[in-house]
Amino acid sequence: MDIEKGTVQKIEEGWAWVETRRTGSCDNCSQKKHCHSSGDGRDRMLVKAENVAQARSGDEVEIYLNSKTKLKGLFMIYMFPVLGLLIGALFGKKLSTLFGLNGDLATVLASFCGMAIAFFVVRVLGFRMKENNELTPVVSRIVRRMQPGTPAPQIQRTGAS
Repeated sequence: MDIEKGTVQKIEEGWAWVETRRTGSCDNCSQKKHCHSSGDGRDRMLVKAENVAQARSGDEVEIYLNSKTKLKGLFMIYMFPVLGLLIGALFGKKLSTLFGLNGDLATVLASFCGMAIAFFVVRVLGFRMKENNELTPVVSRIVRRMQPGTPAPQIQRTGAS
């Protein structure tokens, strides 16, 4: 999600709950924890976004997630483990010749160690990004302000609560 439009459903201390359309890329998104299904079988979801634009309930807004952050996350998730695996394999090959170990066994073991270290690094960097709020969607601007006196649209829920 780079920029999505939606309607503010609820405001909470600096946060806006924005109803947006669910897209195909939602299934693979690392920001799923900020989104909640509306629960009625529609292609709608609620996204918790930082309300820097000071939107009010009922406003039509744009929510934004920095593309640089998105690419950084994708690189970390997919490339760090591969690089760890390759560096571990090279390191294992060197160790096998240096210590006279079985080359294949040392390469496999060092590859797994390199990949495990890479997963640990990804986890640490992910926590750091989370602490810096880099992974948080932001209400970037108000597209259309809700008219005063008009009731805010409500999410229709079906079934028991």
